[in-house]
Amino acid sequence: MAKKKCNDAPWLATFADLMSLLMAIFVLLFAMSTLDAHKYEAIVKSLTHTLGHGSDLTQTQVQYFKQADELRKSDQNLDGETRIEHLKPLYESLVETFAMASQQSDVQVSLDPKKKRVHISFPESISFPTGRAELKPGFAVYLNKLQPYVNQHARLQAVGHTDKRPVTGGRFKSNWELSSARAAAVIQKLILDGLIQPRQAEVIGVADTSPLSLAETEEGYAMNRRVEIIIEPNYFNENEVDAPN
Repeated sequence: MAKKKCNDAPWLATFADLMSLLMAIFVLLFAMSTLDAHKYEAIVKSLTHTLGHGSDLTQTQVQYFKQADELRKSDQNLDGETRIEHLKPLYESLVETFAMASQQSDVQVSLDPKKKRVHISFPESISFPTGRAELKPGFAVYLNKLQPYVNQHARLQAVGHTDKRPVTGGRFKSNWELSSARAAAVIQKLILDGLIQPRQAEVIGVADTSPLSLAETEEGYAMNRRVEIIIEPNYFNENEVDAPN
């Protein structure tokens, strides 16, 4: 008795597996990055034209990714609102604290909800003598006021800023050295006073690359000479990094 011939092409199974893998790759890429639905539609059209599929599958896939993109944007907006709510108590308390310490409102406090941190800007007039990196005696009083707001989960960055005029005389050869030395002096003071551990600290000197004012006047230069302390209150929790002991 003759055997019945099988008309199924054996390559179809392999082809189906390849299509499944291709779809898995697209899903993985979507999960790892922000996907523009229009770009995805163009990619899928190109692939389906090459592979010989119809347009129905393309439209289904595009619609799925459009909905997923809208959901992602909605989650991002909600996350931004949540970040602000979590930072508000810290921000408002710091504003009140430094408003009481400085009747002239020299200290500026601002929110950065996107990066989940608070900035505190101290002008040179209360922090350092001109052209030097030794803390003014009264500046320690301001730094000590940070103690209630810093715990083992927080990370602190000190960022030194200068004006655009070159350094003349003294031990610093450039504004880069001066701004870095001032930031280091702030962190060293916080560590010596026991407010933070070395692992929680970061020193940054940016010289005159991030000015507050572009005016080439004494007032404009004074605004740019400052040191910032940036507090990320939950850095070690949210980044799954072991907190300092």
